[in-house]
Amino acid sequence: MNSFRRRAPWLASALIGALSLAGTAAAQTALTPNLIPLGAFGMTLSTDAGGRSELRFSTTSWNSGTGPLELAAGEVVTGEGKIRVYQAVYQTSGPPILHFAGAFEYHPAHNHMHFNDYALYSLQPVNAPGGSLRTGAKTTFCIMDTTPVNLGLPGAPRGSFYSVCGRDLQGMSVGWGDTYGSQLEGQSIDFTGDADGIYQLKIEVDPKKLLIESNENDNVSCVLLSIKKPSTVTVLDSSGKCSTLVSITPASAREGSSVQVTITGYGFTPGMSVSFSGGTGAQPVASNVQLTSDTDSLDTIRATVTVPVKKGKGTKDPLWNVRVGGGGVLANGFRVTQ
Repeated sequence: MNSFRRRAPWLASALIGALSLAGTAAAQTALTPNLIPLGAFGMTLSTDAGGRSELRFSTTSWNSGTGPLELAAGEVVTGEGKIRVYQAVYQTSGPPILHFAGAFEYHPAHNHMHFNDYALYSLQPVNAPGGSLRTGAKTTFCIMDTTPVNLGLPGAPRGSFYSVCGRDLQGMSVGWGDTYGSQLEGQSIDFTGDADGIYQLKIEVDPKKLLIESNENDNVSCVLLSIKKPSTVTVLDSSGKCSTLVSITPASAREGSSVQVTITGYGFTPGMSVSFSGGTGAQPVASNVQLTSDTDSLDTIRATVTVPVKKGKGTKDPLWNVRVGGGGVLANGFRVTQ
């Protein structure tokens, strides 16, 4: 594998030849990367004398897959200042298969080539009356091994392999991550004019789904923040989960019974409904929903949950997702027993 990974720079003719091999490698097993963003960290809020506020933060995304994320430069896009990029997906034997994955583009503030559309930053109000969704301007990254995350994975090198921000080759080894510190240009979201309150800071890698991965369902992480100008940022939940629901107690009920439940989470407001989805069989129904605690951090709802008797046989999935309002969902949070 290493001999192929050291062939940069790649010529367009070589790329075309390698692409022609894609149809002959169908019997091989792909060693694909799996990109996972960790929750943002190191958050700070600054507000200048003119009232301009900026939320800054650090991020790490890492590769938990069976093969490296490797990006190789191809043809120059005439007149656009970009270079076509191909992802090399290694196989258990034989040559890698190349897939078009976007473009490299020169980043003047960082003074090197970046891969376009690698990540998306967004700040979503959860309980901030008057607040609005904000997105970060930074989507391009120079991808390299900067941070060992899990070197116990098969195929993880002891030292960084992609150790330079190359024009022709960039990548992320198995078990390694790429960290961008909060001091770097673009690691921020403009908070000017937004309201104090609770927000969810979401990091999504490969938002346009251009990269080949073994799992596309773990590309998002979130942290929950309480933000107050001019300079206060409090982390409420750093688990990385993007649901604003934390728990429901009790978490089960028998068919034909009613129970009083307590639901905890963030951003609850008066009038929010509680509903259940995703299961089969007897569907729980919530009534008498009351917001009993509305704070700057964890909120509480109490409700009566009734489970009807479902007659007839058939396939039953007793686990139900719990939803509060139109937002947070606690997956498989409530069980119906017989």
